Order: sequence, then C-alpha cells, then structure tokens
Amino acid sequence: MKSLFLMLSLVALPFGAADVSGKWSGTFEAVTPDGTTRSEPLVLIFKQEGDKLTGSGGPNESERHDMRDGKVAGDKITFEVALERGSIFFDLTVVAGDQITGNMKRVRENSEQNAKVALKRVAEK
Repeated sequence: MKSLFLMLSLVALPFGAADVSGKWSGTFEAVTPDGTTRSEPLVLIFKQEGDKLTGSGGPNESERHDMRDGKVAGDKITFEVALERGSIFFDLTVVAGDQITGNMKRVRENSEQNAKVALKRVAEK
C-alpha cells in the first residue's frame, strides 16, 4: 500500500518541478545609461500552488509590491510587478534548490531597463 501511494504521489508531481514558496533575497544588477553597473537589493516572497505563483517583491521587506500573472513551469518562473509608473517583468530560472537567477525588465513610459537577478532562498527560523 505504501508503494502504491508513493507511486501515485510521484506521478501527480511534474518531474523536476520547482517548489519556490518562501522568502528569497539577493540583488539585481543593471547597467545605467552612462554605462556603469549598479547593484541593488531585492527581496521576493513567493507562495506557489501548483503552477500558480503569488507573492510580492521589492528592495526590502518593508517596501514590497504585489506580483501578478505568476507562473511556475518546471524550473522557469515568470511574473510581473506593477509599479506606480510602469511594470517590472521577471523571467527567472531555479538553478539549484536554493538559488534563482534570471532577468528582469522595467518598462515605464517609452523606456526599458534590463537587469540580471541573483537570489538565494532565505532559511526559515
């Protein structure tokens, strides 16, 4: 009976699917218009239910914005964070169980700015 339950639970989960629920902390690095690179802090808090992703993100825990259209497909994560003026689109990949990397693109009015994202899972206390 135990082996049947184990087999059914393995079939129900997509092979290699990421579980990204929890807090992630790291940085994004953007190249400014003058060509210099600037690094800024980034905190994301995810809640995953199947392939649906909700949560919030921002520069720290006290300044976060809700995400929308969040999806998880295998090791790929995509979502948008709407800001007062524009939006930030995230296209991320889980590279290890506790690391996420990828890209974000801020779109506002008629301009775009791209940045590289590097995050690590924050261990729960």
